[in-house]
Amino acid sequence: MGTRNKLDPLSHLIDQYNYHTWSNKRLFDHLRSPPEEVIHREVESVFPTLATVLVHVYFTETIWLKVMQGKAFDTIEEYVDRQLLTSSYAEKSLEDIESDYQRLEADFRSFLKATSDPMLELSIQHPTFGEMEISIFHLVGHLINHATYHRGNITAMLRQSGYKGISTDYVVYHMNMNHQQNT
Repeated sequence: MGTRNKLDPLSHLIDQYNYHTWSNKRLFDHLRSPPEEVIHREVESVFPTLATVLVHVYFTETIWLKVMQGKAFDTIEEYVDRQLLTSSYAEKSLEDIESDYQRLEADFRSFLKATSDPMLELSIQHPTFGEMEISIFHLVGHLINHATYHRGNITAMLRQSGYKGISTDYVVYHMNMNHQQNT
């Protein structure tokens, strides 16, 4: 069989985040295949357009990164309302949305690099759900899982629109990484 690879929590978290960013890049590359207007075309689905799914994931990750950085929800909601939640945001081009993702990725990587203990428990006061104790490790895991779910929404919406989806499965990521190492 194979050898057992034991990762410490931070290495595991970084591997998972690398998978997440690989998946996003792969998705954005794929979304350049159909005409640009497809991302803004209304589809009867969980979200009205592909762009609104992308924006939802971006907002969610922006909010939770700020929480992990110690910001309170009321200041985050003010920031999101003022900076992000405009009716025109979901009308951005694919290139602009991808640029926002890349900036957020750089912010996340800086945060993860500065994190010495990903198992550190954060005490979060959520405006709807109350107080919650959760580690950085588990919160980032949640964000990766959340984005994976919504990449599935995008695949379904693409198929509804007559276009193929693209696999962003974790095992495909590892096959891709192994292939790159062997070439």
